[in-house]
Amino acid sequence: MTISKTIIFLLVWLLPLAAQAGNTCWVAALISSDEQVFNEPLATFKAGMDCDVRDFALQGDIQSDADLMDRIINERPSLIFALGAKAAYLAKLWTKEHQEIPVIFAMVLNWEQYQLLEGQANIVGINSEVDPGNQFLSLSMFAPGIKRIGVIYNPRHSAALVDKAKKAVAILGMELIERQIDNSWSFRRTYRQLADQVDGLWVLNDPVTYTLDNMSWLGKGCIKDRLVCVGQGINLTEIGFMLSVRSDVGSIGSQAASMARNIIERNQTPASIGVMAPLGTHISLNHRTAKSVGVLISSQALDMAGEVIE
Repeated sequence: MTISKTIIFLLVWLLPLAAQAGNTCWVAALISSDEQVFNEPLATFKAGMDCDVRDFALQGDIQSDADLMDRIINERPSLIFALGAKAAYLAKLWTKEHQEIPVIFAMVLNWEQYQLLEGQANIVGINSEVDPGNQFLSLSMFAPGIKRIGVIYNPRHSAALVDKAKKAVAILGMELIERQIDNSWSFRRTYRQLADQVDGLWVLNDPVTYTLDNMSWLGKGCIKDRLVCVGQGINLTEIGFMLSVRSDVGSIGSQAASMARNIIERNQTPASIGVMAPLGTHISLNHRTAKSVGVLISSQALDMAGEVIE
């Protein structure tokens, strides 16, 4: 082979490699804490990405690594994937002056309260809330006799969601009986006033109503009052709720990876994506509670449940 042919041969093979090296992408995955709930979405996100994904566990406190922001920003990640509220809020702050770095957030309950999109066009996300229509449709299949559903909420956090729910229940021939509260300690009193007027209770991930004490107390109250209670929390059926219809955490990671590829590889702008509804749902049924409140679950409905507590 002549020298000129050798040079041409090398250029043909080396130029694409050089281009690849110049376009190497990497993603910073910020994880709010070491809770196991983040493991599956992180794993499915990594499986769906061709980029190098590097984990940064915040452990709920950034003070232990004060230089982390500078290190990440200076290395110019192609994208930041933020899991949890702490990570999402930090990603917003870190990229305020670097909006050329896209951010995808996920697993942030009631994400609107953090104003993640305000003032920035580089942030997109996946809503942790399952669409109310999907929740009530599932409820109607597991407990078709339920017609009057109660909901207790704080209007500042959940008014838009409740308005959306009213339309969904109307289509299904149900009625939504709503009660508004301003503080968490009003929850129990309001529940007692509402319990004898409804067949079931829809529990929102509202920061005012959704507290550990309220939910533990309500799990027992629903059984005592023979009410079908449905929510989205991971452990709700374990504490006595009959039904939980929540986003599937594994599919959240896959969905985020698809969004990330569209941004990195296809130059889709974050503003054109916005905050998407979760594509997958997971249904958990406490069959023991269903029997206690007098609901007979059909075999077809049982087959729909991803988890059944006997």
